[in-house]
Parts: sequence; C-alpha cells; structure tokens
Amino acid sequence: MPVLHNGYLRFFKKHKDADTLYLVGEKLANEFSRFNKEIRQIDPKIIKNMIERVLPQKISIDVLNRRLIKNIKKDTLLIVTANDDVSSQVVNKYFPSSVIRVDSVFLRWDEKSVYSKKPVSPTRKSGNAFDCSIIKLLNEECLKSSDWWRQVGAAVIKDGKIILKGCNVHVPSEFTPYAFGDPRDFVEAGKDSHLTSALHAEQSLIAEAARRGIALEGTDIYVTVFPCPVCAKMIAYSGIKRVFFSSGHASLDGESILKAKGVELILVK
Repeated sequence: MPVLHNGYLRFFKKHKDADTLYLVGEKLANEFSRFNKEIRQIDPKIIKNMIERVLPQKISIDVLNRRLIKNIKKDTLLIVTANDDVSSQVVNKYFPSSVIRVDSVFLRWDEKSVYSKKPVSPTRKSGNAFDCSIIKLLNEECLKSSDWWRQVGAAVIKDGKIILKGCNVHVPSEFTPYAFGDPRDFVEAGKDSHLTSALHAEQSLIAEAARRGIALEGTDIYVTVFPCPVCAKMIAYSGIKRVFFSSGHASLDGESILKAKGVELILVK
C-alpha cells in the first residue's frame, strides 16, 4: 500500500468485519514489484499508524513479512485482497491453501452518471452469445487497469478468435497518476480525452499490432466503452471494419469518422 487515499478507506470500511488487516511489507513487496522504489512509496509502518488514526472500526493491523507468514495458519483463512499485482502475487505464493477473494480498491466512474451529449446511433444491436461473451470477458480484463477514472477493456477479433487483448494503461508506469497527480482531475468528464497520461485500450492494441506486424484489415474490435475521438480515428484508418461496444457516448467527430470509413457500429446488449 504505497499511499493512503479514499479508495483504500472505502475498501477497509467495506470489509470492516475482517479480523486483521495485513499491509504488505516493503521487502515482501519488492520481491514481486517491477518498481523497486518510486516517489509515492511510504514506509508501511507509517501507513499503519495513519490507518489506525482514521479507521472508525477496531481492527488488528500488522505489516506482513516472511517471518509473520510462517506463523499464520493459512488453511483456515478467508483472504480479501486488493486487485493489484503485488497483493495478488503475495497471496497466490504464500497462501495457496487459503480461500481468496479479489476486490478493487480504486474508485471508478459510474457509467450512469456520465453526462452524454451525443448518444451513439449504432448501425445495429446485438444480443449474440459470442458478442456478449467477449464483452463479459473484457469487463473482467479492464479491472487490470490502474486508472481510477475509467477502466476500459478491448480486444481485436479475427475469424472468431482473439488475436489481441488489453486495457487502458498509464505510461511509462501504471503508477504515474498516483505519483504526480492525474491531469484528468482538471478536465471535465467526456472532454479533451487526449489530455491524459494513459494509453487507451484501443491505442495500445493498434500499437501492439504494428509492433508485431499484425494486419488489422477486415478485423473486428470489441470495447467496453465507445472509443474517444482519437481512438475512433485510429480505428477508422487501421482497416478494422466493425466496432462492438457496450456503453459510452460519442464525442466530437468520433462516430462520424468511423461511419465515413464504412466501419459498422454494433451495440452489444
């Protein structure tokens, strides 16, 4: 737990009936993390003191290390863990016999509360089992994103098979907005989508296709949220012929550019 923010507090309060809160110790975290040290990291002991001062419930809090792990009866535990790489790897390696439940600690935009000026006019709607299964898969894939504003999943399909899959990611590090702040904090939702430290899911797939020499001509792309104007343009000129989406709205000229290039827009419900 590098920093204490409201997302963590909500996570703790949600699971207020837990017996113990274990904070992954620095040495243990460095065993799995690709980032040995970064600006936002705070000593777990300090974080422990901070949590003890702000949490209303009485819960035992300890810093988890290898010595402590040896003394824990792992086969009797129900562990609720944060949805991040370090936490997941720690419980998977050191608590293999425990019951593990994964929960997200990051705040997310509620799709119903997002103001939409331009509802998308899809070419058609689909309730096809295959289309719905891909969207369901991407709703799980997008949870891998560290973006607290919005988590988007995308996949490129060719001949009924997934050839590329991913989510929106911050660059050069997934922790960039938590180290230096997120520029989206000062931008109204749905506007200026290019003002971000994130690489959108669609952009990352198209870039990966270019890197690997994968031709996108005639392929389909599935996205959990309708593409932003920049992504829409990239899709329109990449050779992708169909966009399957399950939510979101059209901004600027995204929808018109896609339709002008003959890209079919299919709403999956």
